[in-house]
Amino acid sequence: MNWVSFVTKLFIKNTKVMKKTPTNRPRIEDQKHYKKIGKLKKTIADQIGRETADIYVCESHLKHIFNRHEAELASVGLTPQMFVDLVVINFNRIYKGVGNSLLLVLWNGKPKTTAIEMNYALQKGFYEIKTATVMRKDFFDKKTLLWKKK
Repeated sequence: MNWVSFVTKLFIKNTKVMKKTPTNRPRIEDQKHYKKIGKLKKTIADQIGRETADIYVCESHLKHIFNRHEAELASVGLTPQMFVDLVVINFNRIYKGVGNSLLLVLWNGKPKTTAIEMNYALQKGFYEIKTATVMRKDFFDKKTLLWKKK
């Protein structure tokens, strides 16, 4: 057995794979750490060539958002959960992020706009919010617009 085969078998043996549930929700033991906040609707998912699935946020990612963006959130009087909810409920643009991530954007036409980044977790069967922030409009000049609300 060569080194690559050995490491691959060891990795697979020691890796826990989360099974997708029939309802596209986190497994029961993981639900205490996740909160469902929305869904990427079929009409939008079909237009951008992605999966229709629920959108969840994890407690640890809300803590990350607070720790990294506390001043920005305080300036508009929002908690991390309120901020994420605001964008997921009202987003009006989707841009391609890095890798398989999507940027849900609440475009306001002002110098700064709000955005959240989410990844589709194939093994979990849902979209997971990774971060949320206020971004400069010109940041999106180099990003690919996948969808825009009419």
